[in-house]
Amino acid sequence: MKHRADYRLLSRQLELMRLLRIGEQQAVLIQAVLMGLAGACAALLFEAATTAVQGLCTGDWLHNRVACFAALPPMVRVLLPCLGAVAAALPLLWARRVDKRRIPDYMEAFSLGNGRLPRRQGVLRSLSAVLSLGTGACIGKEGALMQIAAVAASAAGRWLHVSPHRLRLMVGCGAAAGMTAAFHTPLAACLFVSEVVVGSLSIGYLAPLLVASCAAYALVWCMGDSAALLPCAAGVITARDLLLCAAAAALLAPLGKLWVAWLGLARRALNGSAAWLVLRMAAAGLLVGAVAVYQPAIVGNGQEAMAALLTDELCLPEAAALWGLKALLVGIVFGVGTMGGVLTPTLMLGCFGGWVFGSLCGAESPAAFALVGMAAFFAAAARTPVTALLLAVELSMNAVLIFPLMAAVAVAYGLSRYLPGRSLYDSAHSGGLPKLTAGDIMVLCPVQVHEGADAARLAHAAMHHPHLPVPVVDAQGKYLGLRSAGEPLRKLPTVAPSDSLSEALRQFTCVPQEDYLAVVQGGRVAGLLSRTELYQTMALLFRRELAAKRR
Repeated sequence: MKHRADYRLLSRQLELMRLLRIGEQQAVLIQAVLMGLAGACAALLFEAATTAVQGLCTGDWLHNRVACFAALPPMVRVLLPCLGAVAAALPLLWARRVDKRRIPDYMEAFSLGNGRLPRRQGVLRSLSAVLSLGTGACIGKEGALMQIAAVAASAAGRWLHVSPHRLRLMVGCGAAAGMTAAFHTPLAACLFVSEVVVGSLSIGYLAPLLVASCAAYALVWCMGDSAALLPCAAGVITARDLLLCAAAAALLAPLGKLWVAWLGLARRALNGSAAWLVLRMAAAGLLVGAVAVYQPAIVGNGQEAMAALLTDELCLPEAAALWGLKALLVGIVFGVGTMGGVLTPTLMLGCFGGWVFGSLCGAESPAAFALVGMAAFFAAAARTPVTALLLAVELSMNAVLIFPLMAAVAVAYGLSRYLPGRSLYDSAHSGGLPKLTAGDIMVLCPVQVHEGADAARLAHAAMHHPHLPVPVVDAQGKYLGLRSAGEPLRKLPTVAPSDSLSEALRQFTCVPQEDYLAVVQGGRVAGLLSRTELYQTMALLFRRELAAKRR
């Protein structure tokens, strides 16, 4: 029954593409729009679930997280993050029990592999993040949010039966759409995925990512919630302040590298055995709650604190204290294994660092230095200058400061290249390049035909995977060869799922006229391996390796 439903779906797709004269490039952009909408819906659902947990736990459905915690009794402030951390640890333990294999994140699924993200694992990890964030965890939301958006895009792409290469691109489109829906930054979102994950700004990736981001932003705009998250009216700064911006960037660049080193140290020191996960997360939550008794602004990802800083609601001693406490607690909460991200906390630390520097130097507009510090700190920590620049501009919707921001990003990024240590997102692939096999990038092909099948049966099977040859098997299901419409059976070399990419490449050199080889395990067909897919994956591996060396 499933094969018949797939057949009808593919038939309708091909007929629609023929009637509308949709080519390959147009199909990619249309699919990017669909993935953008799917990722945005998943991200908005994540946000709504987090708000619901916060409202149920605090009884306040109208105010932001910091305001909710400020109105709670001291004992509730202490216990709520601790109890929330215990609840958040349970889905993570469940996820590990369901599948003990290493689960790829959206970065790895986009840049390498077959683009398939486990749905159950993604939902459980996102549920953990919702429980943590809704109860005041001191960590960012973007990691889990973009993960669930990518999972939604991966599921939609698999339903549409796209190729592994296209599915990887759709995963990236979903992640970019999720970031756009959460932060209202369509340009920065697509550049973040391209610059951080791929390591280059290729138009082949940027165009679909930008289309997906625009589709997500259009959905957010239609819902009436497209305003800038950190509006800032800081005006033009003087020539003296411009020099101070460069000095602030030079100071924040090494601090950004120290921040990355602290996150890595906390992760190595605190993220131990899964048996102690509940206790570790509970202790971290208790520490956050104890600090929140005296400083409620410590909870959350730092967005509320940045908004208060840019509207001059914080004094210098309070801002400096919050700066240090946030850096300490985010490292601890992240280190114990809490689901979340560090993008927003990194932006906050840079924002506070720039504001403190500008205030100490007597600048006329400390808020301008806050935006400069945000861009410079993130550019040094993540080594993504273009993304850092656009994040500061789109979050504040202040293009007046574009030149000071460019100067600060250039100084911070240039200096970070000479400083030792990893970048912020090197930790996502700290184990080195994955050892991919032929089974990781093959196309699954459940449809096969028996030896002696007529042309009608062959055409029916080919509809499930257009442009692919159809595996032919004997009465016992053993692989015999490949057939295409109007061609005889071709007996070709085969590849095992465990074969390395270099071994698969060697097999293709034996048949230079063939574009596909069968992946066979135990005499039965597991899938098809594309020559183009193999070349593209190996090129991405080499590109990632070069990008890692440059960093």
